[in-house]
Amino acid sequence: MSEENPVFRAGSSVKCRVCTPEPGGYAVKLVPSGIDGFLPCQEELNEGQIVPATFVCMNQDQALMTFAFRIGTTERVQMGLPSEPETAFAVWADSHPRTYKIRRAIDIVMPPISQTSISPLRSGDYDIGKLITDLEEGQLTGCVKMICDERLSRGALILFRGRAVGCIYGKKPMVEPYPIESAIQMLLLDSFLPETKLTIYDLPDEVILSMSAMFLGVPVLDKDIADKKKLDDLTDTLKKDTAILTATAANEMCLAFLHEGSIFGSFHVDNQHFSDKGDNFDAVMEKADDSKVEISLLPREMTSDKVLFGYGLSTTLEVMKGQAPIEM
Repeated sequence: MSEENPVFRAGSSVKCRVCTPEPGGYAVKLVPSGIDGFLPCQEELNEGQIVPATFVCMNQDQALMTFAFRIGTTERVQMGLPSEPETAFAVWADSHPRTYKIRRAIDIVMPPISQTSISPLRSGDYDIGKLITDLEEGQLTGCVKMICDERLSRGALILFRGRAVGCIYGKKPMVEPYPIESAIQMLLLDSFLPETKLTIYDLPDEVILSMSAMFLGVPVLDKDIADKKKLDDLTDTLKKDTAILTATAANEMCLAFLHEGSIFGSFHVDNQHFSDKGDNFDAVMEKADDSKVEISLLPREMTSDKVLFGYGLSTTLEVMKGQAPIEM
């Protein structure tokens, strides 16, 4: 950020003028400074309209905002975090709560790209508290899958450089999924039970960052992708973006991973098959006339040095201490 605008801090109230539509929101200019910005938005706004917003961070010459009415300053932002990048993530995460609807549960998180078999760990054979902090300190980029028969729960935690950027948690007879932060806590809690099975493995940055958009990204409006059935057509306007594309048709599901404007590959959930091309995705889209696609994109600022992206595992454990009915 330039020296002329020292007042902007994560959580600051600002105003911006709407310029043009972009995937997931609008290009805007801050008022009165004229700084370019991006405002995620699912509502229809008019060009020239001035709207209140909350400042998240700067990345090069562009500001990332969120709508003012989505955040009221949450307690953790009011209390302050250790660094501006941590505050920026808290502002973003608190103002964009996403609950991923479980359709294929933990199966939507692909297995390792290498076909090497990975044996699950039994929690009772390990110091789980240390294992969790080791994952954070070792900056694992990958997945932790959890199966807990005692609580009839299943979960998948996706990590980017050791921080949680997505989580799916389901428990019978629960119907509605937990929001991401609660899901992380529930998965970690169940991991301490001795008979819980944990499977831990690496996944490429491109897969993890794309999948994180499910939980910490912004949806692209249906009208922006209407009548587009081919992966190349769907990604044509996402030139430099990172996003997850979900295709569903005839009871099949396929994910496509878009990283910085390039397709990294596709994953057929039902067949558990990964391809380094988009052919899986196009095949599912062609299955039925009522095939459906959803896109969520991750703002570029989330992976810049202005944001400490993801929830800290050790911090989450500290918050959970004293609340858990088992020893942690």
